[in-house]
Amino acid sequence: MDSSTEEADGTINICARCREAATQLCNGCHKAPDGEGGHVETVWYCSVKCQKADWKFHKSECKKAQDRRSLYCVGETAKRAFFRLVQRIFDLDVVAVEAKEDTLYVWEGPKDRSILNPFPSEHLHSDQDKQAAMAWMNCGSSEDYMQVLVEAMLQDVPFEVAEVLIPKVKYQRRVVVIEPNGHESDSSKSEHVIFKITINKDEDYALDITGAQFGFYDPVTPWVSYQQTRIETLGKIRPLKHLRDSHRLPSKDFSEEKGWDATRKALNGSFAKIFGSASKSWQVQNGPFSAMLKLREGTFRQKQGNLLDFIDQRIGARMKQLQEAEDPKKEALGAS
Repeated sequence: MDSSTEEADGTINICARCREAATQLCNGCHKAPDGEGGHVETVWYCSVKCQKADWKFHKSECKKAQDRRSLYCVGETAKRAFFRLVQRIFDLDVVAVEAKEDTLYVWEGPKDRSILNPFPSEHLHSDQDKQAAMAWMNCGSSEDYMQVLVEAMLQDVPFEVAEVLIPKVKYQRRVVVIEPNGHESDSSKSEHVIFKITINKDEDYALDITGAQFGFYDPVTPWVSYQQTRIETLGKIRPLKHLRDSHRLPSKDFSEEKGWDATRKALNGSFAKIFGSASKSWQVQNGPFSAMLKLREGTFRQKQGNLLDFIDQRIGARMKQLQEAEDPKKEALGAS
């Protein structure tokens, strides 16, 4: 338990067990999400004795709150890992960017789409612009890359998952990429795909790593709120036994296809495998993700950074192979 004398507004805290003045709080659920977009009410105790005596009453709600916190932490970790990856394999040749009203316009240059194109930091100055550009049309890829990591990190949280297709989104902002021939690709006019995750049997959440292309930046949102604020038309909801059962991972015949789409699909599978192997190796060296998710915020952030750096090193090694290959596309397809 953490110690504290009183709430910031001067309110005297009351022990959940004996109703006397309390100075210690339950660290297990402190500041955990409440399932509606807020946080659970802090539970206070006057002593360890009272906390232990109250545990049989508090245990169920505390565990649910911890599971919610784990989901939110995993969602944020997956989002950060995804954007780190996409910054390395950004495939557009960006020559200009303009933010105008509710639209981020991105002009694409004459170079072919390739993961060897440098990320256009000189044109994207704010974090929101960078996230929006990296998220553009990447919802399927985010599933491919992140499903293994998310499932590994949630290994001790019982959950059910479904893939949700959204034919038409609501947006606060959109990204329009203008190709060299003048054709415009508008993120708001394309089908969006996300995961719907159910924890604690009856708590539904949307996991949307690429919502930045629509002006939304939180990867995890209570489902009711997500449906009300982000979905114009709801499509199919397909239950999955595992996140990895998403149909978007490459099949063997992708290596027989030609062009950038086939190459990108092959790379999706390749990088997904790296996330899987890196997740296993990191846990061997640092302990299970379940223990990491129970750490206090400062320590968790440090571990999260270490994990992201570890994955980044593995991705960097694969990128080096592609950069040094005589034919990067052939190298990518050969590893699918």
